[in-house]
Amino acid sequence: MDDPGAPQAAAEPRLRFVRSIVAGALLSLIISVGFAYCRLALSTAGMNSDYITAGAVAVFFLVTAFLNPFLKLVHQPWAFTRGELAVVYVMLIIASTIPTWGFSANLIPMLPGVYYFATRENEWAELVHPHVHRWTVVDDEVAVTYFFEGLPEGASIPWGAWVVPLAAWLTFIVAIYLMMITLMVLLRRQWVDHERLLFPLVQLPLQMIEEGRPGDRFGPFLKSPLMWVGFLVPFCLLSTYGLNYYFPVVPKVDLYTIIVPFRDWGAMEILLSFTVLGLSYFLSFALSSSLWVFHLLADVQMGIQYTIGYRLSGEIEKFMEGTLMLAHQGMGAMLALIGYGIWTARGHLRAVARKVWRPGAGTLDDSGEMLSYRTAAVLLGACSLYVTVWLTLSGVPLWVTVVFLLVAFGVFLFMARLIAESGLGFIRPQMTAQPIVINFLGTHNVTASGLFSLAMTFSWAGNLRILLMASAINGMKLAERVGALRRPLFWAMAVAMLVSLISSVWLVIHLAYDRGGINLELWAYQAMAKSPANFTAYKILNPVSLLEPFDVMGPRLLFTGVGGAVMTALIWARHHLLWWPVHYIGFAVSATNMTSASWFSIFLGSIFKAFILRYGGVRLYRSLRPLFLGFILGQISCSAFWLVVDLIAGGTGNKVPVFSHHY
Repeated sequence: MDDPGAPQAAAEPRLRFVRSIVAGALLSLIISVGFAYCRLALSTAGMNSDYITAGAVAVFFLVTAFLNPFLKLVHQPWAFTRGELAVVYVMLIIASTIPTWGFSANLIPMLPGVYYFATRENEWAELVHPHVHRWTVVDDEVAVTYFFEGLPEGASIPWGAWVVPLAAWLTFIVAIYLMMITLMVLLRRQWVDHERLLFPLVQLPLQMIEEGRPGDRFGPFLKSPLMWVGFLVPFCLLSTYGLNYYFPVVPKVDLYTIIVPFRDWGAMEILLSFTVLGLSYFLSFALSSSLWVFHLLADVQMGIQYTIGYRLSGEIEKFMEGTLMLAHQGMGAMLALIGYGIWTARGHLRAVARKVWRPGAGTLDDSGEMLSYRTAAVLLGACSLYVTVWLTLSGVPLWVTVVFLLVAFGVFLFMARLIAESGLGFIRPQMTAQPIVINFLGTHNVTASGLFSLAMTFSWAGNLRILLMASAINGMKLAERVGALRRPLFWAMAVAMLVSLISSVWLVIHLAYDRGGINLELWAYQAMAKSPANFTAYKILNPVSLLEPFDVMGPRLLFTGVGGAVMTALIWARHHLLWWPVHYIGFAVSATNMTSASWFSIFLGSIFKAFILRYGGVRLYRSLRPLFLGFILGQISCSAFWLVVDLIAGGTGNKVPVFSHHY
């Protein structure tokens, strides 16, 4: 006889999973509209700007510290379970990657900016406009003008001018995001099970959802005195920023300074960031030391350059970091590391390919993955085809499109692995895919229309301070640790992605027409708005190819090769010399602005950890974990608290730093 209770029992997990998706979608609106509004309109700290996904951490802290305990108090079954909370957090970190520097605030001002900022002096009308495909931008004069100057009294947003470019770009970026997610599905087991990467960014949410004894309203993390000590230190110190803004008589505790160790050797940043300090505690000494050791060596290299007056010909291009020499050196190191990662994963990739081709063959089990390998591969292939056709229609030659996508996704994989292994919430590569492809394939091969189309890709493949691919793999790791349902997790990610994408695009457009884009966040509404046309015009006026002009490209190739060779040697030393003390990963990002601002905090964290392990052992190290997690949570919560104050009081420009007041 059938058990009449069976259908209800089977339906309960699904019902609760739907509940967590609904909660995650609603909270994602706070991420994509609330925090984005504060950044773009009030110029507050960037809660959605970096891999730490500070906005997600702040919202999740409210859920675990206040909402869920309240639900337990009112009616225990109403409270979210550990698995449901994990799903909510995964949705929040996915939503965090889109609204500001991830995509929406980058792209939307670009669409009308190519026409609005055209002047007789910059000659965009002659150099750039003939090569623009109109379906990729907003070209209605009224819509363009009102976007930057605001609507007149009684006028409405001219949505008709936006329909075609928005439809084109939103379908394109959804395909890009699905490619990122499916790639992480195919590589998850390699990184998690085979290479056992650390995933430091997962440590804080794991502790926040840890359950105590039956009947406890608060988990052990929230009841830890050490955590609250760590929380209050940055919260109190950094609140002086907010107090100083509203009450200038209150002095702020400035944790940032610059020193010049040698004449003409440039400046060295000294910043105490509690978020970075907390994260560095969870890294191995070899890995954390590589980040600050290689940065100091990069500073010395730049100092020698400045002293002898040597520089490579040409200009620093969009999103290049350090000097031209170090940018190309870092690019070579990055390409070598990408190649090493693919080589290391070759066995797993072969097994995945066999599973895709013959699902019943082999011993590789994909039943616990978020998608089956065949589904992921088919979805990856379909989206890749759509993206390739889209870019080709937008003006990029087909073969250049293929090369660009391979390089761009190679950079994405490099960043996702870097975040999974090092947990640095504040980092970006020293060079992006666009200058790599254009400079080495040649501007004549890319063509003028291809140059503009690739310049528009800076909206999603440029300011790589935050990336959906990294959040996706961190989310999969978190779900695995708590035993959350993996197959439905894909739909949770998809819902968060769509909610954040649609709401943030609406917000960026609405704010511009309501207040005038030129009155809003300078970086998004002016710098990014001008960047595609500026980049295209510069490349048209300064054509290059692989070795022509040789005095420009020859030295760049040389230092790219040097970077690749040094990285290869470092990888070999790490894996063949037992005494080798330093990890290789820091070399690839040694001269970025973010590394420059974070190296000192990483140095302190590594010294603290080494001292604790030496004199207190593993037991003391583990007992002090809540203190350092409190450092992270305290600085993020302080920034979020003052953001809410600014929202209520109408303050603008009050940047209580999540990381550094410069970012």
